[in-house]
Amino acid sequence: MEEIKARLRKVLVDSLELSLAPSEIPDRGLVEALGLDSINTIEFLIWVESEFGVEIADEDLSIKLIDDLDLLAEYVHGRTAGAGAGSGAPAA
Repeated sequence: MEEIKARLRKVLVDSLELSLAPSEIPDRGLVEALGLDSINTIEFLIWVESEFGVEIADEDLSIKLIDDLDLLAEYVHGRTAGAGAGSGAPAA
């Protein structure tokens, strides 16, 4: 889970062009700490989908998911663990 969180932090920094090191990104309270708005959050989630090869379902979108790296990491882990089953060749 820590590896996923580290990748999520890097995606946050890269996608939003933050002037922070990934290690400076907090686990919780991302919206307030980083001053995220609706456009930033959508952009970030698009990058997350691309980085991890997952699709975030519309019904799963919530400020709670975006605001907490632990929740988002668990969500991504669950989606990537399920994505490999029966898909044939591994993703490149």
